[in-house]
Amino acid sequence: MIKKVIMPKLGETMEEGIISKWLKKEGNKVEKGEPIFEVTTDKANFEVESTASGYLRKIICPAEPDKNIPVLQTVALMSDSMDEGIPEEEVEKSEPKKTAKEESPAVEEVKASPLAKKLAKEKGIDLSKITGTGPGGRITEKDVLSAVTTPVSAEAEIIPLKGMRKIIAQRLTQSKQSAPHYYLQSEIDMSEIVQLREKLSSGDERPSFNDFIIKACAKALEDNPQMNVHFDGTNIKVMKDINVGVAVAVKDGLIVPVIKQTNKKSIKEIMQKTKEIKEKAKNNKFTPEDLSGGTFTISNLGMYDIDTFIAIINPPEVGILAIGKIKESPVVQDGKIMAAQTMKVSLSADHRVVDGATGAQFLKRLKQILEVGSDLES
Repeated sequence: MIKKVIMPKLGETMEEGIISKWLKKEGNKVEKGEPIFEVTTDKANFEVESTASGYLRKIICPAEPDKNIPVLQTVALMSDSMDEGIPEEEVEKSEPKKTAKEESPAVEEVKASPLAKKLAKEKGIDLSKITGTGPGGRITEKDVLSAVTTPVSAEAEIIPLKGMRKIIAQRLTQSKQSAPHYYLQSEIDMSEIVQLREKLSSGDERPSFNDFIIKACAKALEDNPQMNVHFDGTNIKVMKDINVGVAVAVKDGLIVPVIKQTNKKSIKEIMQKTKEIKEKAKNNKFTPEDLSGGTFTISNLGMYDIDTFIAIINPPEVGILAIGKIKESPVVQDGKIMAAQTMKVSLSADHRVVDGATGAQFLKRLKQILEVGSDLES
């Protein structure tokens, strides 16, 4: 019996994926549950397990770093035995249909002024290699002259944008272009958290500052549910669970593992989850479940000695919190200057859904929770 291997849907937002590697070759025996190929999505790289046992007979979609394959499309065919023939019409039916553009690609005309074209011809300049600064990206005479006078290094390495890096570029560009971001910043006195961290440390068990921030963020979201929503461009979906995502840098880009029901977890439980995240990031062992369901994201660059920055929203979420380093700073209390451990944070929010006052109330509540500290002991 011929069985279809399809591109699986590995998350709510996944619409297509890229096959980065086939782990089996045509003719190989495959057991049910055995990894058969690797796929790159907008979240991370995953191994896809076979849903049936048999033999891999025909790979329809080979591994191509720039080829996006829609979910549920057939990518290979399997059979129960090697003796079983594969009907030619089954292969043809499963093969991706080429578009007219793919079958006979049209030559895209370079937009340039007549003077720019004349000058480029005289100087032997390839207009397709020039970025235009005129209206609509039109190449001007000035652009051509700049290309003539700008030396090109023969040492330059060209790195194609592909795989996870390409998907990240597409998603963040879409977020920045479609969601009108606004930014709110606040400085938080972390002196109580510094002491609380020492109090809750025992032997090798030592919560990180990020663990406290994650917990505080979840509590602030409880009090400001308007921040704990998804937006698809048309409808606002108020999420019942508070699932805080933590941005993590990996070799090929950035992923956001999610701590489910964060508000119901203790500092110790959050500490264990963040340890698991670090271990999985090191070995690239995340599952789709690890990366799905986030309702709000935290991005911390404090460990890189960064004071403050602003982050791009991770859709369909409507907010992301950027965290800088904790450092000793002068503060004024009761008219006296004294030293305190302070941290700057920046909230990026989607103005289509979250008004400035709502974002400010969330940030104010977060500041209160962290500066009091005692609410985070359990």
